[in-house]
Amino acid sequence: TKAMGNPMEAKSSSNPTYADLLETIHFLMEDRNKLVQQLTLAERAIQHFRSQSTSTNQLAKDSHRAVELAKDTKANGKSSDVKKTPTTWIASWLAPSVELLDPAEKAWQQGNPQRALNLVGPLLRRSDLTVSEDIEIHLFMSALLRASDETQATKYAEDALVIANHAEDYSLVCKAQFHRGMSFLRSGRFAQAQLCLVLASHLEGHAEQIDVNVAFAEEKVRNLELDHPGRKVDSGLI
Repeated sequence: TKAMGNPMEAKSSSNPTYADLLETIHFLMEDRNKLVQQLTLAERAIQHFRSQSTSTNQLAKDSHRAVELAKDTKANGKSSDVKKTPTTWIASWLAPSVELLDPAEKAWQQGNPQRALNLVGPLLRRSDLTVSEDIEIHLFMSALLRASDETQATKYAEDALVIANHAEDYSLVCKAQFHRGMSFLRSGRFAQAQLCLVLASHLEGHAEQIDVNVAFAEEKVRNLELDHPGRKVDSGLI
């Protein structure tokens, strides 16, 4: 006759333990927190698009005038002076960042972006970076490449966004959205740029600069034909 096992032991082994339940609850809470963060970002974007005001339109006009002034300056042969000003460099990068980037930042500020790229390239291959250092280096590459390789600039910004989201660092998420938006702006994807910049609007200390770029993107979208690719927002962009 075949021996029967203890029915109580069989029942016990098929039921989750207290530790299993705690682990499940922990995972559910993590998922909930991530969803809350994503919904908060989406809600802020919706609120922004619903509350565009006269002041925003004025920012768009100011931004447009600034672009026209820059074109006039370049046409008059004064563009080299503008490129060397720290304000242009800081506006593009949102410095300060991490100490590791100091030599590359200095090279860029002195008007030598190629040397900056040569200096920052090896940093990406280091295995001892902190999460914030890894993100900042990716964003620095994005900013550097924006004028010469928009595809790579966008990729570096999106890679940084993935890392920041995983680390649940809201400040760096906003900073990554800013650089992502600036890359889209550069490539003419104005609707996507507008949304990313809105999602970056709570980046501490840079609200005015972000608002100017949001307004510029809004103006560009308004001036496009309804079926223009620059009006399209890809699904899953947030």
